[in-house]
Amino acid sequence: MSSAVTGAAQRPSHRTGAAGYRPPERAHMLVAATAVGLFTTALYVLFSWRQWARFQVPSWDLGIFTQILRAYSHLQAPVVPIKGEGFMILGDHFHPLLVILAPVYAAFPSGLTLLVLQAVLIGLSTAVVTGCAVRHLGRLPGACLGLAYGLSWGLQSAVASQFHEVALALPLLALSLAALVRRDHRAAALWALPLLLVKEDLGLTVAAIGVVIVIRGARRLGAALAVGGVAAFVITTKVILPALNPDGVWDYADDSIVSLLLTDPGAALNGLFTGVGNKAALVLLVFGVTGFLALRSPLALITLPTFAWRLTSDVPFHWSTDWHYSAVLMPVVFLAVVDTFVSVRGARRFAAPVGIGALVLALVVTVWFPLWRLTDPQTYAPSHQDAAARQVLELIPDGAVVDTDITMMAYLAPRTEVYWVGNEGNPVPDYVVVNQSSGIYGGSPPSDVVDYATSKFPEETFVEVFAQDGFLVAERVADAG
Repeated sequence: MSSAVTGAAQRPSHRTGAAGYRPPERAHMLVAATAVGLFTTALYVLFSWRQWARFQVPSWDLGIFTQILRAYSHLQAPVVPIKGEGFMILGDHFHPLLVILAPVYAAFPSGLTLLVLQAVLIGLSTAVVTGCAVRHLGRLPGACLGLAYGLSWGLQSAVASQFHEVALALPLLALSLAALVRRDHRAAALWALPLLLVKEDLGLTVAAIGVVIVIRGARRLGAALAVGGVAAFVITTKVILPALNPDGVWDYADDSIVSLLLTDPGAALNGLFTGVGNKAALVLLVFGVTGFLALRSPLALITLPTFAWRLTSDVPFHWSTDWHYSAVLMPVVFLAVVDTFVSVRGARRFAAPVGIGALVLALVVTVWFPLWRLTDPQTYAPSHQDAAARQVLELIPDGAVVDTDITMMAYLAPRTEVYWVGNEGNPVPDYVVVNQSSGIYGGSPPSDVVDYATSKFPEETFVEVFAQDGFLVAERVADAG
């Protein structure tokens, strides 16, 4: 029997279930999915807008992605000066699918545009998860489970860490996994394939989707997808990234203790158990948001590639619940719950309490995660550096070359050439901008911006042109000769 026939034979009927379940009308599904998706989008747009307005910048990443989209919008190669003069960013991480966002950025050239786009992409994935849950579980439990996904801590942490390429993966993953839930293996494979262009490690996630398709009976299709995912990962990390990287390597190959297995097995084993408490907490929290029901579905296997690289990493950030690393796990575990209800006979009778419980749990957990800041009145007031930051932006003209720390990067990147102050070999800047509160100076920020600028460019002359509320700006004095 062919794989396609086998897959079709195993596809359950959703017209009626064992207990006479009838799925909601399509219009009702669309209304619920749209409402939950729009609500989630609006919530994250609000959070991101307040973060942007208050000049709250957790890292240099938004500045990097702003330079990427600026280059794409000008039909140029994605060279990112923040990473270094002439640095081809596709030699750092492989995310060429970002180019599809360039038209929106071209219309609205701002770092805030990327934050809004990320919120929209999360909202789209929430709509897909909600639609899938409503289709299989009914309106109330489906809407509750979809909203619980939209409010999940992994998505909150991703939004708080500002834009990253994995935002593109969320709707694609949701669409692929929703197809798996309804046993449409071909659609699952087709929606998974673009993930190969979102980030290099997602090739292994695509392979895991292929494994689930094999388990579900479509062996040829699943095996082809699994082999293709692994091959894409190997080719990307061993050939494409090194070829485009200025140093001829994949920069993150040594982040994992796997790289030590042959040279120092003892250190590798020791590293595996380093931070074991944090690693265990991460796994428990990922599956705990669904009451561990996700573990009943083979879709839970799709979390393994992400857990594998994170738990074997020697970078503590990778084990934490902060940043964007857990975002791709959220659609997997929530749609695995839906799959559990579809697969287990008689389980739908418990869908309502589970859906409501998941939403209540998501709301309770939010107290410890970023969205809780929206309950703080201070979030809606200007930051203590607001006036000074805006004056810095007014001071620096379009087209200037700027060396700066993380705070002003994304704000200046659309209209100036921005470089990271910590790089060696930057061209001589027109301005050096320091925010003493940026947190990147190890507790000892520069107190004299002229001395700081001169230490980096000793043959140039700088004068201080601004000093207020922690912001210091030095301007290069042009050679009169």
